[in-house]
Amino acid sequence: MNSLVELAGLLVVLGVGLFIIMALLSPFESLGWWAGWSKRSLDRELAGEERELLQAGLPGRPTPAVQQNPTSGVYLVYLRGIATAEATPSRREQGFLDALAEYLPGSTCVADVFPYSATNTPLTAERAFARLYSWLSRARERYRNSLFSLIFIVHNLFQVGVSGDRRYGPIYNAGMAREIAHSLVRHGYVAESKHPIWVLGWSGAGQIAVGAAQYLHQLFHAPVYVVSIGGVILDEPGIAEIAHLYHLEGSRDSFPRLGDVLSPGRWPIIKRSAWNRALEEGRITFIDPGPMRHTGGRDYFDHQAVLPDGKSYARRTAQVIAEIIAASGIEQRPG
Repeated sequence: MNSLVELAGLLVVLGVGLFIIMALLSPFESLGWWAGWSKRSLDRELAGEERELLQAGLPGRPTPAVQQNPTSGVYLVYLRGIATAEATPSRREQGFLDALAEYLPGSTCVADVFPYSATNTPLTAERAFARLYSWLSRARERYRNSLFSLIFIVHNLFQVGVSGDRRYGPIYNAGMAREIAHSLVRHGYVAESKHPIWVLGWSGAGQIAVGAAQYLHQLFHAPVYVVSIGGVILDEPGIAEIAHLYHLEGSRDSFPRLGDVLSPGRWPIIKRSAWNRALEEGRITFIDPGPMRHTGGRDYFDHQAVLPDGKSYARRTAQVIAEIIAASGIEQRPG
């Protein structure tokens, strides 16, 4: 009995130690990428990225085949939730994206950006612990046990915190915007078109979507709209530069309310915060899509659970987002 208690105690200590190490190291990927450049250098780098993106669409330059025949419709960027190790959507998420494509024929969806890395590096690729993450990912798929997702959640949750941090956030969010921008261009977005961009962020990616949106706006000089799907969003200064934030929060999903608790800027008494100014200006809309939970079945991407009208939860989520885009009055770009 004593040996079991000692083993349990050792595991707790190791877990706490790992938690602390991950917390301390969480900003270093972004800092290592940016090498501690100043804000002025950040502006110069974004200007350089803007020139590169514009040149990618100039007539006569070699471009990817997908860019030679851009599809008509709107451009969507989908960012996955925090329990992920890779950028590729799960089968449930892909089913949701397929349903969204049905509601928005001709639209282009970009879903190849890993939102928990400023360099778009999935946990299972080119990292010191990539083999461990790969093993955990395979084990999760094999045993269908959410405990294997815990280490992913902890790592990614810290990156959400970095995104919302006033010191490290600008670096992280600029890196994410850079990766999203290049992916958009690869998928046919014309940099000088100034066509609206829609960024969909699930769970912790809601914060990252808002953080990256301001730099996407600076790179493309285009309106950027964010759709948060059960997202946890902090008082992100970048919200001042997005066209509108649509926040979907199921009636049985309490997870997004962490943003209210963890971010003083979202408290009503902080009148001049970026969040409260956006509320006052009417640029934040809250929508209840139905009795969705955050995850674990009967959530936003559940294809089995159905509503009284016969639609699955996933199709209902897709329908609500499609209606938001249709009601925005944005004209689709010519094909």
